[in-house]
Amino acid sequence: MPENQFRRVALLSLALFLSAQRVIAQQTPPVASSPNGSPSSTPPVFSPQTLSELKQLQKAALESDYAYRQVAHLANNIGPRLSGSAQAAKAVEYVAAELKALGCNVQLEKVMVPHWVRGEESAALVQFPGQAPNTTQKIVLCALGGSVATPKNGIEAEVLVVKNFDELKSMPREIFFVKIRLPP
Repeated sequence: MPENQFRRVALLSLALFLSAQRVIAQQTPPVASSPNGSPSSTPPVFSPQTLSELKQLQKAALESDYAYRQVAHLANNIGPRLSGSAQAAKAVEYVAAELKALGCNVQLEKVMVPHWVRGEESAALVQFPGQAPNTTQKIVLCALGGSVATPKNGIEAEVLVVKNFDELKSMPREIFFVKIRLPP
């Protein structure tokens, strides 16, 4: 494999770069205790040749913006990649194609990943001082990814209404609640 292609393959593998960073930072092996309690050296995890190659990869990565450009492409052209999403699949295809273009043998495996789909979100203010009886006020909200569905009967709960954090901090312990309802 030509040196330029080797460099690109190495840079595309950010995990390898991070491993190299960690290994190089730990050039002095830690001291461990032997079974009899006396200190003994921990055997090296990587050979001197592997450490040398990792240092070369680190140097190449620091001198190039290739990895940055790849991450920028993923962020700017493919976008958020929530597991199971179309963008996640597109990112896998893109990285596989890039590695194949560099001469790597790439084999994709089917995997099961969690895939959360946002449902319809709604909530209403049902009781507030000064609110006309038997009326509701729509509340805008956003469910967190991976959250559970609302029970069949919905939820009705008291919530604290404040305009800002200063107002929240200044409230007495006997706080004022309003009621909201989350339909099923």
